[in-house]
Amino acid sequence: MADQDHGAVEELRKQFRGPLPGSVEALDPASARDLAAALRHARGRQNAQLTAATEESLAQLPRLLRPLVRKVIGF
Repeated sequence: MADQDHGAVEELRKQFRGPLPGSVEALDPASARDLAAALRHARGRQNAQLTAATEESLAQLPRLLRPLVRKVIGF
């Protein structure tokens, strides 16, 4: 169980991409796991929405330009 608790804190550090705020470090293990899961879920939704917005934007371009623009933006 301690490894899982440490894993949640490590996952949060990766998601925050740096040191955690003291308030996050002070969370109990269950709350840290919940926060890590919520952030993972939010990033997944964000990624899906960004992909959809990019596709919508590309649909506004003439078909011949779409592959070039995809390549330029790395999509």
